[in-house]
Amino acid sequence: MTTPTLTAQLRLDLRHRLRPMSGRNPDEPHRAVTPLELLYDLTYVIAFAAAADELAHALFVGEVGSGIGAYLFAVFGVSWAWLNFTWFSSAYDNDDALVRAAVVAQMVGVVIFVFGLPVSFEDAAHGGSPNNMLLVAGYIVMRVPLIALWLRAAREDPTHRRTSVAYAVVITVAQLGWLLTTVPGIPAGATVVAIVVLAAAELIAPLVIERRYGRAPWNAGHIAERFGLLTLITIGEVIAGTVAAVGALVAEQGWSVAAVAIVAAGLVIAAGLWWAYYLIPSRTILERWPERTWGWRYVHLPLFGAIAAVGAGLHVAALGVEHQELSLLQITLALAVPVACVVVLVFLIWSVLMHSMDFTHVPLFICNLVPLVAAVIIAAVVDAGAPIDLEPGGDLTALVTVIGLVSLSCVIEVVGHELVGYSHTLQAAKRHLLEPEIDERHAEAEGAEPSA
Repeated sequence: MTTPTLTAQLRLDLRHRLRPMSGRNPDEPHRAVTPLELLYDLTYVIAFAAAADELAHALFVGEVGSGIGAYLFAVFGVSWAWLNFTWFSSAYDNDDALVRAAVVAQMVGVVIFVFGLPVSFEDAAHGGSPNNMLLVAGYIVMRVPLIALWLRAAREDPTHRRTSVAYAVVITVAQLGWLLTTVPGIPAGATVVAIVVLAAAELIAPLVIERRYGRAPWNAGHIAERFGLLTLITIGEVIAGTVAAVGALVAEQGWSVAAVAIVAAGLVIAAGLWWAYYLIPSRTILERWPERTWGWRYVHLPLFGAIAAVGAGLHVAALGVEHQELSLLQITLALAVPVACVVVLVFLIWSVLMHSMDFTHVPLFICNLVPLVAAVIIAAVVDAGAPIDLEPGGDLTALVTVIGLVSLSCVIEVVGHELVGYSHTLQAAKRHLLEPEIDERHAEAEGAEPSA
């Protein structure tokens, strides 16, 4: 490397004064996630973990419906704010001082949002709306810096000015809407309806904007890596949460068969989900067919929440064993339902990515769910509606069995994808590669017929 080249590279790496925000190359190969983006992602995973902890507590005390509702609201807020900045950074991140300051400001918003979660779950448990001023304030702080960034992009990138302005306007209007949902005196039912409408409008707006004004210069491969890494970090939080929950159990009661089973299940489930997710060739396919990014990205929104909920389920299992106030069926459902959701969503992500509803996948899909259904059936048969009894001759064997069955589902997911999913993915990709050639041949044939 010559001296001028080295100097230029060091200036780029170490000096973060204002740089032009002219738009990144959407076809830039091998584009990697930056340390700033990783720091940003870690902050959001803390919010997922906090929401999962609140969900675990709600399930443990029997506030199932309200807890799930508040959790879904929290997960949407965190996921959607993260996704919006990821979209922008893929198109315009220049890593200068203003971008870094905007990222830090959004991270402050995440912290405020986390402090509003206990109030959200408490209000929902008492029949109120899951949103509150602190929660909405955090959400708005996460979003407002993005308005300034889109306006800056509109000024410095004339080619995509209308797209950038449209994003800034939509985000501004949406934040005003969220702020209005905190006005005192509005009935809880009306607030929930307004929340659903606002969320739906936010989900639809980017599709309308880029269809009407053109695509922002986001990089499909970069987005695939960002989503994959957030998925990975969220899975890591499952392990961290399990260790913390079982640590509290061990401190109270010492090591037991149940504690070992929960820790082992957490590790097996986390490893299985990680393995299965990365068997989906997201970056390879999206770089070739970037238009598939839209559907693919939206399926990730519930996936993040489902993975974090797996951690909540393991936490509930630890609490159930520690206090012995939950039934075996309650513990089993807390574990099996989120794992089943992740299995379904992984299958759906593959289908959306590959543009294929491969029905030969159905037997594998069913095999993944069979252990989960079996775990619930065993728990229902053993459960007498009473709290779990882990004394000799009690429910310990059944508890270990259902935990093992839930873990087995993730093992089957991995083995099945390795044995069957690989060939199906190749077949689906080859089909799409051949489609343009087939269409071209049909067109040539139709054009040749008149002349003949």
